[in-house]
Amino acid sequence: MSGSLTIACRKSNGLHEVLYEFGVIYSGLSMKLDFPAFAFIMTLAAVINGMGIVRLLAGFAEYLKRQNNLEIVHYWVFNLWIAFQFLLHILIWWSLWNARAAETFTFLHYLYLLSGPFLAYLGASLLIPDINDKSVDMHKHFYGVRVPYFTVIAIFWLWVIFLFPVLTGRFAPTVPILVGNLAVALTLRFTANPKIHAASAIAVWLLLIIFVAVFAMQLGAVAEAVKLGA
Repeated sequence: MSGSLTIACRKSNGLHEVLYEFGVIYSGLSMKLDFPAFAFIMTLAAVINGMGIVRLLAGFAEYLKRQNNLEIVHYWVFNLWIAFQFLLHILIWWSLWNARAAETFTFLHYLYLLSGPFLAYLGASLLIPDINDKSVDMHKHFYGVRVPYFTVIAIFWLWVIFLFPVLTGRFAPTVPILVGNLAVALTLRFTANPKIHAASAIAVWLLLIIFVAVFAMQLGAVAEAVKLGA
């Protein structure tokens, strides 16, 4: 009798050990997003985003060094998109502070978070022309990369739209502006009409100004708005 009780106790203790270990592993799937954890998570995102800024600045520096020896065909629409792409990278870094609104963070959250800077870097790399010859036609280059660039940018805006639902379960109040940017990107993905591109280049800058004025003047303003609306 005592032997069977001993075996039962051992089995019970073993089950408790297994459940305890499983509980530790399960709780390890997510973590509270305190500041040290947040700083660690943002490090790689900052590096990837910074690579996009470096890519754009390196292209501009190459242009400055060789402009006297180059035959350059400028295109103002392309210039607006280059400037927009640069400010987009700055705004990504500024806005990533809003990710602190997430109460817990998992590896899947991390992968989703990183995909945005990856897409932005890819967009910057597509937009910068390779200066290998003695002439650069910005107009030709812009429409040459139009389809892949605006495909990437459309996916990027989808990423931004669903960032807060993924992290917090709630949409951010910025969604109307983001949907406007997505609509512009999809339109330019499917049309090469110069007049539409010219109007759209101005439109995205207006959307950017509105976004900064309403949601980005203060650090973490979007996250605060999401919390207030919860």
